[in-house]
Parts: sequence; C-alpha cells; structure tokens
Amino acid sequence: MISTGKMRALLLSIAFVFSTALWAQDETGSIKGQVIDAETGEPIFQAGVRVVGTYFAQVTSFSGQFNIEDVPPGDYSVKVEILGYGTQQINGVTVTAGEETEINFRMEGSRDVLEEVTVIGQKNQVDLEVAGSEITIRQTEISQMNVRDVQEVVAMQAGITKTQDGLQIRGARVYETEYIVDGISAQDPLAGTGFGVNVASSSVSSIDVITGGAGAEFGGGSSGVINTKIREAGDKFAISGRFQTDHLFDPNAATSFNTDIAELTFGFPIPGTDKKVTMFNNVTMNLTDEYFPNQASQLQSSLFTGNPELWAPRQTNAWTHTLKLAWAVRPGTKITLTNQHSLNINQNTRSLQIVGFDAILTPGYQYERSNNLDNATTYTHHSNLTAININQILSKQWGLNVSLGRLFTNLRADANGREFRTPTVDRILDEDNIITYPVGVFNPDDPSGIFFVRPGDGLVNNGGITPTWHDHYAEEYTIRAKAHWIPESKVHEVSMGIENVFNEYQWVDVTRPWVGAPIIINDTLTTPSISIGSSNDIWKVNPVRGGIFVQDKITYKGIIASIGVRMNYWAPGKFADDAVADPNAPVIDQVREDYMDKTVGFAGLRWKARLLPRINVSFPVTANNVLYFNYGHSMRLPHPRFMYAGLDPVYQDRSFLSFLGNPDLDPEVNVSYEVGYKAAVTKNFGFTVAAYNNNRFDYIVSRRVIVEDQTGRPVTKTMYINQDYAKVVGVELGANYRIGKHFRVFGNVSYQQARGKSNSARESSLQIEQNGEVALTREQFLAWDRPWNVNLGTVFAPDSTMRILGMNLNGFEAFLQFGYSSGFRYTPQEKIGENDLGRPEYEVLNDQYLQERATPWITSDLKLSYTLFTDKKSGSGLTFSLEVRNLLDWNNAQIINPVTGRAYEYGDDVPNTWRDPRPQYNGPQESGVDPRNPARYLAPRQILYGIGFRF
Repeated sequence: MISTGKMRALLLSIAFVFSTALWAQDETGSIKGQVIDAETGEPIFQAGVRVVGTYFAQVTSFSGQFNIEDVPPGDYSVKVEILGYGTQQINGVTVTAGEETEINFRMEGSRDVLEEVTVIGQKNQVDLEVAGSEITIRQTEISQMNVRDVQEVVAMQAGITKTQDGLQIRGARVYETEYIVDGISAQDPLAGTGFGVNVASSSVSSIDVITGGAGAEFGGGSSGVINTKIREAGDKFAISGRFQTDHLFDPNAATSFNTDIAELTFGFPIPGTDKKVTMFNNVTMNLTDEYFPNQASQLQSSLFTGNPELWAPRQTNAWTHTLKLAWAVRPGTKITLTNQHSLNINQNTRSLQIVGFDAILTPGYQYERSNNLDNATTYTHHSNLTAININQILSKQWGLNVSLGRLFTNLRADANGREFRTPTVDRILDEDNIITYPVGVFNPDDPSGIFFVRPGDGLVNNGGITPTWHDHYAEEYTIRAKAHWIPESKVHEVSMGIENVFNEYQWVDVTRPWVGAPIIINDTLTTPSISIGSSNDIWKVNPVRGGIFVQDKITYKGIIASIGVRMNYWAPGKFADDAVADPNAPVIDQVREDYMDKTVGFAGLRWKARLLPRINVSFPVTANNVLYFNYGHSMRLPHPRFMYAGLDPVYQDRSFLSFLGNPDLDPEVNVSYEVGYKAAVTKNFGFTVAAYNNNRFDYIVSRRVIVEDQTGRPVTKTMYINQDYAKVVGVELGANYRIGKHFRVFGNVSYQQARGKSNSARESSLQIEQNGEVALTREQFLAWDRPWNVNLGTVFAPDSTMRILGMNLNGFEAFLQFGYSSGFRYTPQEKIGENDLGRPEYEVLNDQYLQERATPWITSDLKLSYTLFTDKKSGSGLTFSLEVRNLLDWNNAQIINPVTGRAYEYGDDVPNTWRDPRPQYNGPQESGVDPRNPARYLAPRQILYGIGFRF
C-alpha cells in the first residue's frame, strides 16, 4: 500500500520533472485579443482573462483588449469571465515561441448564472481548475457509450465500483453518495438503494461526478456527489427514438434474456412564445426476464391492481418519463421546470435494503422461491421528482439561483400482489422445504430396515407465500437558494446559500402478516385477531433538515483556493421529541438524558447541528501542470429506521429481539484528505493522479438492551448507537487521449484498501457475542473492499474526411469498454476431516477474516452503430446498432464458495452450512440450499439488435 506521504513525494517528483522539461524554454510567445459584446460590438471593460492552468491573467482595458506576454510555447485554454455575460473558454490555443497568438471573444448576454460555461473548440482532456477529483460527462460523450442510465455512466469513472447494492465511491457504502437531479436530491431516503428515481442516459445534459473535494454547497452525502442535469429542447423541433431486442432471431438463444428496450425523445419550442419557452420529453421502457431459468407466470402489484400485463409483462420492468420546460424570460433570467417519473416492478430483493444493516453483496434473485416465483416477493418502486429552478442575474456582481423541489417515492413489497392479509386464514401460508415426488432413498440396501430419503434441493415448495410485507413512502419538499457575488477585482467569487428540506416518512414493515388473522377451524370456529404479523415495525415521522453555507473561491496569479464552511442542522421531529418526553415510551434513560443535552429547542422541535469545513487549493507548477490539495468534513444522517423503530406507542412489536430506535443518533461523518496532480501534456492528452485518505466515524452498530413493555415486563430489544469506524486509503490514475477528430481513448486505474471494525450494524453485535468486547477494537478488511479497479474505453467516430480502403465511414461509430476489478473478499475455510459418509468437513479460519479475495471480475461491452443520413448537416437519419454485453462471456462470481474462492461448480467441496448436491453425500443430515444458484454469476453474454431514428 502506498502511504499518503509517499504519494505526495511522488507527485512532487513528477512536478519537478515537468518543471524542468517545460520551463526550460529560452523563448516565449504571447496571447492577445479583444473581448466585445456580440450584440452591440462594444468592448467589454474589466473582463477577467486568464490562461487556464498557469499564473497568467489580465483584466481587459477600456477598449476591451488584453495582451498576455511571456507565455511558454504549448497548447492552452483561455477563459473570460464576467457576470452578465457568463463564461466563455477557447480551447486548443497554440502558442509558438517568438510569435503572437491572437484570439477574440464575442460575449453574449447570459441567461444563466455564472456557472454556465460556453466552450469553443474540443473538450479539454483534463480540467486544470478543479482542486479535486471531479469529472463532467456531457450528452455528446454519453450518446457514444454503451450505457442505459446515469448509474452505468458513473460506474466507469475512477474510484467507483458497481455492486448488487449500487454504486460505491472510494470504499464507502452505497447510501453515502449524494444524488442530485436539477438541484434536488433524488435519493430514496428509506430504500437505501442510491437513486430514488431512474434517469435514462438520453435524458441527460451532463453529469458531474465528484469523488473528492466537493464544495460547501453539497451537504447530503459523505462519500461523493453525482449531480445530474436534464436536457433542454432546442429552438427547433427534434425527435428521436430507438428500439432494441435480444430475441430478434432466436428467442431461446443463450444470449437472449427476452429483453426489449424502447425509447422516444422529442423537444420543441412552444408555439407563440418566440422560442423563449421549450419543452423536452423522454419516455423509456426496459423489459427483461433476466438470465435466470425461472420466472413468475405474471408479476402482480398491490399498488397497481389494474392491467398487470401492461405494466409488468416481464420479470423486471422499468419505466421512466422525463419532462423539462425551460423559459428564457429575458437575458439574465431563466426558469425551468423538471419532472422525473419512474416505475420499477420486479422481484429483486435489493430493491429494499436497510442501509448499514442488511447483509451486503448478496444477489437479489429469490433462489429459495424459484420453484414458484408466483408466491415470491414482488417489489414496486414508484417515484416522482419535480424541480423548479429560477436563475437570475441581478447585476454585474450578483447572481441568484433558487430551487424548489418535491420528491415522492413509494416502495411496496408483497406476496406478488396479494393483499396485506385475508380476513381469515384457511390454509398453510408458511413456506417450507418438503420432500417431493419422486422420493429418492438414500440407503435402499441398509440391512437394518431403517431407510432415509434424500432431502432434495432445499427450495421452498409447499405452496406457501413469502413472509415479507412492506410499504414505505417518503415525501420531501426542498427550498434552496444560492447567491453569487463577484467583486470588481475578479480575485474573489463568493457563493452563499441556504437549504431546507421538510420530510414526511411512513414505514410499515411486517413479517408473516397473516399471523393474528382469524383462522377457520372446521368452518365454524375462528380465533380473534391479536397482532399485526409475527413482528412489525410501524411509524410515521416528520423530520426536518437543512444547511447554510458560504464559500470563497480565490483566483490569484494562477492559484485557485476555495475556502468554505457548511453548517448542517436537523430535527428528528415531533415523533421523536414526544417519545423522549413520554416516561412510558420504550426509550433508554441514558438516551433521554443525552437527547435533551445535545439538542436545542426552537420552533417547537429539538435541533442538532454540525459544522463541516471545506478547503480546496490548486496551483500550477508549470504551464498546464497543476498540483492540488483538498480537505473536508462531510456527513450522512443515519437511516430513519435506526432512529424511530419501535417508538410508536400504539404499534408495539412484542416479539423477541424486536428493534428499538435511538432518536439521539448522530450522523456518520467522513474526514477526507486528497492530494493530486493534473497535467495537460498536449491538447489531446491529459492525465490525473491522486492519493486520498478517508476516515469515517460514528457508523451505526447494534446492541441488545432490556426495556419494560407497557405491562412492566422486561423485554430484550435491539437498539443502535454510534460507535463503528472505517478507514479507506487509495491511489487513482486517470488519462484521456484523443487521436485526431475520430478516435478517443480513456482509462483509469485505482487501488484502495478499506478497513474497519464491522461491515454492518447487525454484524457488530454478532462479533461481540462471538468474541466479546475485544471485537470493538479489532480492525479488519471490510467485505466490500475490492482493491483494484480498472476501466478502459475507446470511441471511434469517423466522418467523411476519413477513409479506410477507399470506403467512406461517415455514420459509423464504435464503442468498446473493458473493466477489471478485484473479486469479493471472503474468509477461507480449512479441511479438518470427513464425516461418516466421507464428505469433507471444513472449519472457518476466523483469524483470517476476509483476508482472501475471490476470482476477479472482468467486464467488456461493445457497441457498433451505423447511421444512414437523410440530412448530414442536422444529423438526421436511420441508425442500426449491435450491442454486446459481457463480450468475453466472463463468469463473474458474486456468491463465493469459501472453500475454493470462486463460485460453486458441481463437484466442488462446500462449507458444512451448505448442502452438498453430490449423491454420495446428499444424506438425511444435509441442510441448507443447493449451491447451484444461477445468480452466483453475473449475467452472461447478451446480444441486442437495435434500430433508431433522429429527425
């Protein structure tokens, strides 16, 4: 492992090499020009002009002119900034020794606040002005990739790993990322799956991925930020669409999962508005039966009772609709309205995960119920996000952005559409594993005359239904305002803002809901209803959270420093306040005392707050070579279930080890450091290297406590406290290379180590039971630690100027992606002997907990397309495509056999807790489930054929 100190020394060494090579120039050149108003032709006075990635900067004279001298030869970007006109940047400006390079800027009145940048020329291969790990991917790049949604785009970036649970940024848990769509949080705060709404890749204008050095305006996540901006329509009517299928020729082919993908996108200016009001629309449908052999005959949802064949014709069904209205009221004033709607119906158990609590890295396929998926758990996730953004330039020094938003998400999990419970129960509903015909006899020749049958595969098969019934909704209203101030000196850019989020959460989680319903006995006698399931967790709360921030971006002679601070504040809400104040509520006395000591009463609620400092600094060491450093605190509030479970005075779960919330929980905090180096070697090649150290505190752990119920009897419950810790260190290298106009290569390599005390709140209590309190001080590898992650991609997009063997390749595009990541960590097992049947027996090596790594993942995707143009100037035409996912058909293991370190293959030895399917060992003492779960591997190769149009 490379330490932060060694990494810093390496970066300084690289800087010295570039300094020697690039500054050893005897002759220099200059850049001169003029900045004028594009509409009036008048010169613009006091516009800030600077050469990006250098110390060279000037302010324009009364005639709008500038002349920057003594610039070393090379390729540069030159930027002009002035409030009221926005920002314009010219890339690929070449300076030659002994010569003057002339460029001129024609600035148009801006309809947006300062952040909108107009770029002239090809995109820079590295952003030299950002003092952190941040990358922006725009629609032109996304359209060339083999991606379907925002998460697939983000997964190809440095430091990001995609697992069954979602996206992990730099070794953090999936829920620690802040997801934003058009200024509003898009994360379901209760499901824990990252995105609360799905965003199709073709609906995106740009995606900002920040994995290190996020500014003070971001305060909802502790690992990184994924900031998505939705497209707007242009000033002309445009429409496009596509359809893809993998069963065009042979629906039974191994490469077919019965997948159909359809999309329609259109935009236009509203008639009668002089093109000032535009509307953008996107509708996407993604239907598939996945790669598993069994499916339900028909998915049903109790949220959508009519026409299930319409909304859920396959095993996995995803629908999205995006709408965006944009109104350019006048120069300097713009209003947009975004509505993002998504619906998912599937049987993937990862749709609902209690963040930081559930076991991780488990596929969502319900293998135990695969004999009859019509009785399995079906998940319906319905979400809607609405965002209104008002951008207003107040003067040459002041700009304002106001965002108003509503996010609504609803997740229902039921027994494939069955109601909560029937009025009476007249059959066995509990799932069970029973021996089915034909019965296999294990010892047919036993002379004792006592015979045993083989136990089978262990899958449920008695006609029972899933015991899961869950429903939650989250409704969030957001008010956010951000102001910019740029004094005439142009040295400072001050931003400040406030954000308030008003929430309503309702949670209903019931296990075996039929328990407590009247049971029919001989059609005459019924038992009274006495409970809500065998266990339950029910509450409805109204917490409030918000933040105030201020940040000053200082630009002085090439040095860019952002110094900011954010204060997050939150109130657990009246529900928690009342529980703490009620002496009869099941709240631990110490929790009551701490809650009152650590909160402040205001506006009828109890409040907490935390300061989060942020510092980002970058400075050029040579022309186009920049060192940067950032330091910051960030936080994530705990999952509401950890705070509110079991506190409702009406709905009390009296089952053994039921859950008890802790309203005094503090947020989980990350203190991060990063040092990096960025270099634009040429206008076509750039790279970044960074080292980071993230220290995470106050992760949630579970403990068993004894409280008195309403009758005064002592009851054991599971409660949560802040105690766990994790540390993640890593190194990242990213590079982009452009060959002419037709060929682009990008790649990144990262190495990290994630260590901590436990992997989840549940695991922490189990460790104490097994190893005592000493478990609290033991640091170990975390289960999601996968040290190596490599992403490589190439785009080939020739035009009419490029010919191969005389052929015109205009309209042809190719995208190839390759990925490598370390396999999952596991605890090895050692053979200790054999049982009476000769089956090998194994012992867990607890002293090597999670120290072994399974077989690595290798991913590869290919996309080929060809467009028959009807209008080459506008790009209109008909497109044919071929998409191959998992091109190499690599077996990527996601359920690891700890005996072999790979996914199970028939004939492998298995742990004692697994059923061994080999006939000679499959005796009556075998338990567990047959290990041949088809989800033990990721999806095999899939081939999709597509057709699309654009006009």
